[in-house]
Formats: sequence, C-alpha cells, structure tokens
Amino acid sequence: MKAVIQRVKKASVSVEDKLINKIQKGMCVLIGFEKDDNEEKLKKMAKKIASIRIFEDKFEKNIMETEGEILLIPNFTIPAITKKGARPNFQNSMKPDAAKEFYDKMIKELNGYTPTKSGVFGAMMEVEIINDGPVTLILEV
Repeated sequence: MKAVIQRVKKASVSVEDKLINKIQKGMCVLIGFEKDDNEEKLKKMAKKIASIRIFEDKFEKNIMETEGEILLIPNFTIPAITKKGARPNFQNSMKPDAAKEFYDKMIKELNGYTPTKSGVFGAMMEVEIINDGPVTLILEV
C-alpha cells in the first residue's frame, strides 16, 4: 500500500464536471492498493496518515491536532513498477473489486481519526489542490 500525501489549503474532486467533494485545510491523499495488502497494513497506513506530523511551521502537529480534513482519492497507478522501460507495469496493483473494498474500509478507518471525504472509485476524476508549502510525502507500508 502506497500513499502520496499533500498538505493542502483546499482540495476538491470532480467527475464529469460535477463537484463530488471538497475540503479546506487538511490533506489530499492519493492511495494505491497492492495485491499483497491486508487488513493489518490498512490499519497501519490509516494510523500513519492520521499521525504524521506535517502541519505548522516546524511539523509539530498532525491532522487531528489541526482539526483538518482528508480528501482520499483512489489511484490505481501509484503501485506501478517503473524500473524497466518507458511504460508503467501495473502487475502489483490490487484487482479492482478487492481494491474497492479496501478503499471503502480505508475511508471508514480514517473517519475514526478525522473527517474524511472520498473520490469516486473507478471514475476518471479531476482533482484540484492548493498545496500548502508545498509539503508532499510518500508513505508505504
């Protein structure tokens, strides 16, 4: 499981020019599930996302301490293998049905920490962010 986290002043997700969700101060998290992921990794990643200290000037606060929100965007391409050739290889990505289930569970898990809004699994989404910093991290479990 891999996640790209961006600290944002605001972020939104649209599908076919229709606004689906938006947040103000918080994180936009692009998440990709790999075929060997399990429930234990999911819970570990959720805790890591909620606990990571990327807020304030000296990175002293996490999302819960700032009362920020998360916009969680499913992203099949994040687990891509890019070491060989020019075309990404997606053999490590979780199959869509299982990934959808994991995505729904991740939303629920993150909501246990802080308000979390979602994108649309399997849709072509347009994600707009106003990056704060910029602060961008890659997490992996």
